[in-house]
Parts: sequence; C-alpha cells; structure tokens
Amino acid sequence: MIKYVKPLFWLVGVLLLVWAFKKVDLASVGHLITAMGYRFIVVLLPFFLVTAAHTVAWKLTFPPREIEAVPLWRLWRIRQIGEAFNTITPLGTVGGEPVKAQLLKEHHSLSLKQGLDAGVVTRTTNLMGLTVFLTAGTVLIFNSKAVTDTFKHSSLLGLVIFSTLILLFLLFQIKGGLNVLAAWFAKLPFGGIVKKSLEHLEILSHNMSGYYRDYPNRCGKSIGYMVLGWVFGILELYVILWALGHPLSFADLWIIEALLQLIRAGSFFIPLSIGAQESGLVVIFVAMGMTPDLGLAVSLVRRIKDLTWVGVGLMLGAGVARPANG
Repeated sequence: MIKYVKPLFWLVGVLLLVWAFKKVDLASVGHLITAMGYRFIVVLLPFFLVTAAHTVAWKLTFPPREIEAVPLWRLWRIRQIGEAFNTITPLGTVGGEPVKAQLLKEHHSLSLKQGLDAGVVTRTTNLMGLTVFLTAGTVLIFNSKAVTDTFKHSSLLGLVIFSTLILLFLLFQIKGGLNVLAAWFAKLPFGGIVKKSLEHLEILSHNMSGYYRDYPNRCGKSIGYMVLGWVFGILELYVILWALGHPLSFADLWIIEALLQLIRAGSFFIPLSIGAQESGLVVIFVAMGMTPDLGLAVSLVRRIKDLTWVGVGLMLGAGVARPANG
C-alpha cells in the first residue's frame, strides 16, 4: 500500500506546483530572482542562526551528563548532516535521525538509544515551539486588516487542530504510551516474534517519560530555543524580500511565516511540501494584496537556499565519514 500512496502524494504536490506556475508570470518571477545578484549570498546567512538555535535546543533534550562534554560546534555539524539526509531520503523528516544517532555513537560514544531518544524529544519540543510561534502569528493575523476573514478563521482552525495533536503526542510520551502499545502487541499471536523490538520500545518509552519528569527546565529551555529558531525564520524571510526589492513590516512577515508554517504542517504527507509551499505562498501574497509572482519568487529562493544548505550538510558528512574523536 505504501508504495502506491507515496507516488500519489508526489502527484498531489506536482499538481499544486503546476497550479502555482499557472497563476504567475514566470518571466516576472525569473526577473525578480536574477535581479537579486550578489544579495543572494546574504539570503543564506540567517539560516545559520536558525540552525544554531535549534542545535542548542537539541542539546537540551539530552540529560546533561550525556551531552555536556560535546562541543556545540560538533553537535551543529552532526545536526546539519542529519538534516541533509532528512531532505534527500524517501523517509522525509525522520530519515536523518538514525544518521545523527550513529554519528553521536561513533564520534562521542553515545549509544544509539540515547541519540534516538533525544531525536523524538527534539521533534516534540520543535513542534511545541512552533505552536507558540503560530499562536503569536494567529494573534497578528486577527489584528491585521490585510488578511481576509476566511484566512483568519482558517488559520485559527489550523492552529487548534495542530496544537491539539502536539499536546496529545506530548502526553503520549509523558504517560509512557509506547509501553501500552508494546504490552498490547505482546498479547497478539506474533508477539513473541517481535519480543526484542517490543523491549526496545519499552526502554525508549521509559527514557522519554523520564526526561520530561526529571528535566522539565531543560525541556522548557529547549522549547524556548525552538521558538527563537522560528523567529530567526522571520529574519530569513525579511532578507529574502529585501533581496527581491520588496521589504515588509515585521508584523506582515510574522503573518506570512505563520501562515506558511501552518500550510507546511498541514501538507506533511507531501514530500518536502513540494507544491504546497509554492501554491501556499502564492495564495498568501495575493490575499495580503501583493502579486503572486512575488510569492512564487520567495518560495523558489527558499528552495535554492535549502538545497545550498543540504549541500553544506553533505560536504560535512563526507568530512566525518571516518570514525574520529575530533
């Protein structure tokens, strides 16, 4: 079933991308992008701040005794490598997590379990940080005269659904939901066959619930750094629009970024949100009284930026391919 569903999701993304291209003047979009010139280099810089904030947040999802000896620069490097694999592998945003865990094991003597535990918690704090960011964005959306009532109500509905799902995911971890699932599977006829895997699930569940119980302050700080990373995303959007010759106010930037992240969250099933990001930005920019050409140009510049940083991650991966201590 999965082998049929994945191409279907790709097809949905491609159709959205085609729709976005039909709504714009491609010559105008090309002119906007080529007119950036050297300013594109500046566009690449804010993403480093995003990754730095999220690296600190990742470090905080480990118990201090496990991770404090690892320099932040090396964690940043490992994270970039993993995020590059998240982008290029068919597994989407989880494909790079085993890579991060393996690199932590090879270079810093952490077990795979420790790396994978932190990976799940990091995903959770990232989404909780995004929820805080989206909440502030929704307030700005409702106070904006440029946004239609339809957009306002849609964004509020999206925020409520997204926040509810994240809260349930957090409670699932805190309450040891994996233990419940493991116990249920153990009672099935094939439970004995997967006994070893179920034991790993129980350990993972114990470690995650223990983190939230023993380190609530670290968890809170991790969420805070995740929020900071999303705010740095607004700086990135500002620089992109500045480079394209269309700077906007801080409130408008936050609104655009919040709406875009809601769209990306809602299109998680489409690989890389291909098409969803492009069509979403076209709709958002038109709804806010700007041209669809500018919306598509912003999306394409972000795609180029993302690919550039993926290249950086892959080059870093080539440099640490050999087990080393430095």
